[in-house]
Amino acid sequence: MRLLRLTLAVLAALPSLRRWPVQRVLWKQIYFSGIEAMPLLLFIAVAVGGIVVAQLHYQIGQSAEGSLRLLASISLSELSPLLTAIVLTARSSSAMASELALMRAHGELSALERSGVPLVDYLILPRVLGMTCAAALTTFYFALASVLAGAVGVAGFNWFYELSRLPESLSIQVLAWCLIKSLGFGAVMALVACSRGLAASGNAVEVPIAASNAVIRAMLALFALDLLFIGLGKMA
Repeated sequence: MRLLRLTLAVLAALPSLRRWPVQRVLWKQIYFSGIEAMPLLLFIAVAVGGIVVAQLHYQIGQSAEGSLRLLASISLSELSPLLTAIVLTARSSSAMASELALMRAHGELSALERSGVPLVDYLILPRVLGMTCAAALTTFYFALASVLAGAVGVAGFNWFYELSRLPESLSIQVLAWCLIKSLGFGAVMALVACSRGLAASGNAVEVPIAASNAVIRAMLALFALDLLFIGLGKMA
């Protein structure tokens, strides 16, 4: 129920994006959650791309073109959104919850409320939107890196030729579904993290507890949402 109320409050606070302080926090969140996470995501994406094509091409005997097509389809529909969300959850959700819990412990949230500053407008909204945008950005970055690594793995110096043939086998629905999943995952993990951070008491001992709870609950929410997406995909 707390998560639903927070979601509705964030939607109601969208007009506050016109204010510069809110935009500043938004861009900082995108930079921290998205740009700074790219080196780690690049390493994981290259490893995933290499592992998948190695299994498909060298172990199962799938052709190079077929292996790359399957990798692109699997990466866009499932691997990239979910693995990116897991990395961002472990990296950013705990930090987000810790920051808000620490602000609660230091009395900063109470001071803002007494001053008439809406917490959702200036603290929650830019963090949720920043994480959502970062999740979408890094998901496609992850997919591109994994497919590129797979193309190099199966085609060597002919990787560009194999890569140029992929658009013929990828539908716009796959790309749209990848975008929808990444946006949903980003919003969910940010909302869970903010909810746990705000729910912390004024005791500093609650800070690591809030961070741990944020990661665990965000992970559970991600897998539950992924199952929901799979069900909706089969119905579509």
